[in-house]
Order: sequence, then C-alpha cells, then structure tokens
Amino acid sequence: MSQKILKWWMLEKLMIKFSAPWLNHKTNFFRLMAISQNAWLWIRDCLLSIKQSEDHRWLRMIIDDLIEQMTQWENLASAMENHDYFFWYSEIELVRSAQLTGNLPEVLSQIADELENTQSIRQSIKKALTYPIILILFSIAAVIVLLVFVMPSIVSMFPQPDQLPYITRLMLGLSDFLKKTRVFLIMLIFGWVIGIQFMYKYFLPFKIFIDTMLLKIPVVKWVVKTFYMYRFCSSLAQFYQAWVNPVISLKLMSRILTNFQYKKKMLEIKDDISAGFSFYDSMEWSSLFDPILVQIVNVWENTWSIGESMKKISVFYDTLLKSRIAILMSALEPILMAFVAVIIWWIVWSIFLPMAELVNVVQ
Repeated sequence: MSQKILKWWMLEKLMIKFSAPWLNHKTNFFRLMAISQNAWLWIRDCLLSIKQSEDHRWLRMIIDDLIEQMTQWENLASAMENHDYFFWYSEIELVRSAQLTGNLPEVLSQIADELENTQSIRQSIKKALTYPIILILFSIAAVIVLLVFVMPSIVSMFPQPDQLPYITRLMLGLSDFLKKTRVFLIMLIFGWVIGIQFMYKYFLPFKIFIDTMLLKIPVVKWVVKTFYMYRFCSSLAQFYQAWVNPVISLKLMSRILTNFQYKKKMLEIKDDISAGFSFYDSMEWSSLFDPILVQIVNVWENTWSIGESMKKISVFYDTLLKSRIAILMSALEPILMAFVAVIIWWIVWSIFLPMAELVNVVQ
C-alpha cells in the first residue's frame, strides 16, 4: 500500500470513528445478519445484501471493509476487530466463539436482542431526563433575561442607586457581572464539562472517586447497581450460551462494565475462577450484588444451568432498572422545581422592593 493510499485510509477510518453509526443501525445490522444466516447464506453474501439496503454512509464503508477482508479469507470476528470503535469487545468475542461452535445465527440474534434492550434503556433514561433538562434550560433563560434586561431598566428609574435595598444591589451587581463576563462564563462552563469528561477518562483517582460516589448517593446508587447487575447477568448469559471460557468472559466483562468498582470485581472473580473457586465463593461477601442474586448464582452454578438462568434474571433486572429510573426522576423533579422557585423568588423580590418604595414616594 502506497504512502498516499495509507494516509487516505487512516483519515477515512478516523472520520468514521468520530461519526460512527447510531446504536439502532448496529442493531439492524446484527438482526439482518442473523436472519440471513438462518436462511443459510454465506457471510459475504449476507454483507453484500445488507449493504444494498443500508442508507448510512459510514456503515456502508464499514461493511465494504468487512466484505473486502472476507474476500481475503479473513473470518468475521477478525474483520470486526479493525472497527473496534463500532463493534464492542463482547460482540467480537461472541462472534469468534460462535464461528468455532457453529451457532452463529443464534449468537447474532442474541446480540441483536441485547442491543435492542440497551437501546430501550437509553430511551427510558432520555425520556426521564427530558423534562428536568427543559425545566433547567428555561429557568436559566428566565434568570438571564431578568438579570440582564429587566432589572437594569427598573433600577435606572431611581436617581440614587446607593439607597436601593441590599438584595436589589446584590442582584444588580450580579447583573453587571454577567454582562461583562458572559463570554468567559460560557467558555468556563464548556471547559468545565470537557475537563470533567477528560479527567474521568484519563485520571484514574478522579474516576475512582466518581464511581465510588455513584454507589453511595441515595436513590442514585440503586439505579447504578441495578444497571450493572443487569449488564453482568445479560453478558454472562451471552458468553455461557456461546460457550466462551468463563475466564475470558470475565476479562471481557471487565472491559464492558465502565464503573471502576465493577471492573475491579470482574477481575477479582476471574482470578478466583482461575484459582479453582466458584462464582458464589467470589461474590458472596461483595456489596456490589444483591444477596438474592448471589444465592441464585450458587444454586444455578451447582445445577449447571447458569447460562439460561442468567438470561432469565437479566430480564427481571431490565424491568427493575426502568422502574428505578422513573423513581429517581420522580424524586429529582420536585427538588429542581424548588431550587428554581427559590431563585425566581429571590429575583422577583429584589425587583418588587424598590418598586414598592417608588410607589410610596409617589404617594
């Protein structure tokens, strides 16, 4: 490959990475692959058929690369590894194991089902966050309008600003501050958000602190724990049904689970399994799992039905997670409304006091 072609290929791959297809595109991809495999089509023929019906530009380029690698006698899992920004580690390893055991259609269908569940959970979270976010944005806009435009107009009616009530002078000072530093404040907010994301991703002590706090905050911790117990059960069920080695499964799960405490626990369980202990022995005293889940794992592990049983209990945690997300949002809404009401009351009161004094002077 010439240097010019290599540079263009790297640029193209970078562009695809930063504009990767959405989750629903990947769900449709795996669903169509499963259907095509059940129809006994060759994998390369499956990809060619999917490409013809795909309208997402970057996904078509990914499929083109998969087809090219399949033409060069690469297997599907190895071809997917070149696009690890789109295909997750768990999906690649499930496909690799399914190709060895010969149950690729079933595994592809399971991956599509899991992606649909993930998409449903994300939609539930977005739906729950829509109202609080809109409330906060409108409140911020109202506060800015009152401070920047309304208050200075009213205060200008008074010949002696020094004699205004203290609360009004305080709000007036805040109004002047917003006028002078609004560009800096906007940049500061964006920098703060980006800085937190950067530190969470690259600064391990900060990530440990945030992940630990999420497991301690009331109400929030139940949502976080339920989510990771769902991911643990569903991922373990998928790996067991695809005949993936338990040690490899736990290693992959440590990459899938983003919370540091759960990552650490997956590696601890992996080490315990390698040393000859059972899942129950490693999970027994952990506060990261429900005691009932640990007991169920113990029973199912002894009856050799842990894979199918984990799939069933993941459905329960999926339903429980959506319920707890709704409870969290229900608890958050009145807190946000009370906070906004206090801010609006403070501003209105700072405007009303000088107006009342003006009425007294006129009378």
